[in-house]
Amino acid sequence: MGYGRFIWKNGMRHRRRALLTIGSVALALFAMLTLIGFVQEIDRNLEEASPLRVITRHAVSLTNFLPARHRALIEQVPGVVAVTPLTWFGGIYRERAQTDFAQFACDPQTIFDVYTEIRIPPEQKQAFQRDRQGLLVGRRKAEKHGWKLGDRITLKGVIFPVDLELTVRGIFEGTVNQEGAVYFHHAYLEEGVKRASGLEGFAGTYWIRVDSADSVPRVSEAIDALFQNTDVPTRTETEQAFTLSFISMLGNVKLLVVTISAVILVTLLLVTGNTIAMSVRERTHEIAVLKALGFRRRAIFGLLTAEGMLLTFVGGMIGSLGARLIWASVDLAAFSQGFFQKMVLSWTTLVMGMAAAILVGGIAAGIPAYFAARKRVIEGLRFVG
Repeated sequence: MGYGRFIWKNGMRHRRRALLTIGSVALALFAMLTLIGFVQEIDRNLEEASPLRVITRHAVSLTNFLPARHRALIEQVPGVVAVTPLTWFGGIYRERAQTDFAQFACDPQTIFDVYTEIRIPPEQKQAFQRDRQGLLVGRRKAEKHGWKLGDRITLKGVIFPVDLELTVRGIFEGTVNQEGAVYFHHAYLEEGVKRASGLEGFAGTYWIRVDSADSVPRVSEAIDALFQNTDVPTRTETEQAFTLSFISMLGNVKLLVVTISAVILVTLLLVTGNTIAMSVRERTHEIAVLKALGFRRRAIFGLLTAEGMLLTFVGGMIGSLGARLIWASVDLAAFSQGFFQKMVLSWTTLVMGMAAAILVGGIAAGIPAYFAARKRVIEGLRFVG
C-alpha cells in the first residue's frame, strides 16, 4: 500500500467525522471567498471609472434635482468636452418588485461623447437618436431578457408618476456596468413628468467629459463655483469618487472582510485542530506500535500531518470550486438594482483559498502530530484512552 492510500484510509477511518471536517472546511472557505469576491467586485467597479469623467450633482442630496439651465453654464467651462444629463428612473419591469437593471434618462446626442467606451453600429445609434421613445440596451442585459431590436418594453414609474413605453433601437457593448443598464431620451421622460406633475427642466446629475485628467480638479472647482451662491448649489467629483460615495454607505467593507476572514480562519483552525487531535489521541497505541516497528519520528509526524492537510485540501477544493460555480450563475444585479453585475472569482483567488485551507490543516494536524511522534514507545503502549 502506497503512502497516499495509507494516508487517505487513515484520514477517512472515522467517515462521519472526516466528512463533517471536510464539510466545515468547505463552508468556511465558501464564506470567506464570497466576502473576498464582493470586495473584488467593488474594486472592479472603481477600475471601470474613467479618469476623464466627472459628475455634477446637487450639493445637498442625490434625491434633489438640478435645473436644466445648469447645463448651458457647465458647457461653457474651459476644459469641458461634452455634457449629458443622467436621471435615475428606477422603474419596474414586468411587475417585478425589484428591477435588476439600472435605467437612465439621457441626451441621445451627447451620451456617446461622454461614454466613449460604448460601441454600437452606426445605424442603431442613429435609430436611437431619432426615436423619441427609443431605448438603448447593453448587450448582456439584452441577452438575459431576450430583447431584440424593435421589441416594445414598458417601465412602470415608481420615483416618477409616469409609465414609459419604449422601443429597443440599439444594443451596445461597453464596460460591465454599462452593459447592465438601459438608456432612453431625457426629453421623453420630461414630457411625461410635466403632464403628470408639472415639473420640467430637471436632471438628476450631469455627467461631464473633460479634455484631460489634469483638467479634472480645475473643472470641478469651476463648476461648483458657478453655483456656489445660488439656490441650487452643486458638488462635482470624479466618477470614481461618485462610485465610492455609494460604497461608503456600507462602511469600511475591506476592514470588515479582513476581520471576518481572520475570524473564519481561526475558528476553522480550532475546529479542525480539535478533530485531528482527537483522532491522533485515539491512535496513540497504534503510533507506538509503528515506532516499535522502526518508523522514525519524522515519518510519523509527516503521515499524521499529511492526513490533516489532505482533509482540509478536499474541503478547500469543494468550497472554492463551489463558490466559483455558484456565484458565476447568480445574477447580482437582481439584488442590487444593477449596481453590482456579477461576481467571478479568479483562479488566483481560488488557489489562495485552497492554500489557506491546506495551511490550516498543516498547523491543526502538526501540533498534535509533533507531540504524538515524540511520545516514547512504552508510554504509547501503556496508554489507555
